[in-house]
Amino acid sequence: MERYESQWRRTRAHAEGYLRRHVDPWTRFHREDLVQEAAFAAWRWSRRLENPAAYPAAVRTITRRIRSRALFVRRRERRTVQALPPREIGGRERAETMLVVAGRRLPEHVVRPWLDQALTQLTDLDRCLLLSFHEGFCCAELASRFHRSVPCVKTRIHRARRRVQRLVETFARVASKSRQVTDREDL
Repeated sequence: MERYESQWRRTRAHAEGYLRRHVDPWTRFHREDLVQEAAFAAWRWSRRLENPAAYPAAVRTITRRIRSRALFVRRRERRTVQALPPREIGGRERAETMLVVAGRRLPEHVVRPWLDQALTQLTDLDRCLLLSFHEGFCCAELASRFHRSVPCVKTRIHRARRRVQRLVETFARVASKSRQVTDREDL
């Protein structure tokens, strides 16, 4: 019993030490919850531990993943709120998020379908790697998960990003040209 308590305290200390590096207000506010969740997950995982020397690194990885996923969910919730039509908040209208694509500022609701279409044009493996990487998984974890080498995963993610960027920029240019043609016809 005493062994488990000392391991629990050690796990919490590692998780808390990792989270102290992050000074953003959200992490500081939710630090205790993140530490609890990470410590519990790491403590459960420690039962299958093969190399005790790797334990602190594993706790940091688990803590990083939990924090990344929580921030990802927070950003997603914000995006869904921003995706709603603008309405008045405190006497003024909420501004829509603007993105820069091909040198032009475009509203997010215009770019999102292009991004979705670009992602569908990737291979299944590239799409899974890219989305998993942006959810917070590191390249080494993805390499073991998809049975590839780490350099292969890094290369595929880099190329998938470039492919998506080029496709979205192409969609933006085509839309821009079609608007120019429509404007000319109206004259």
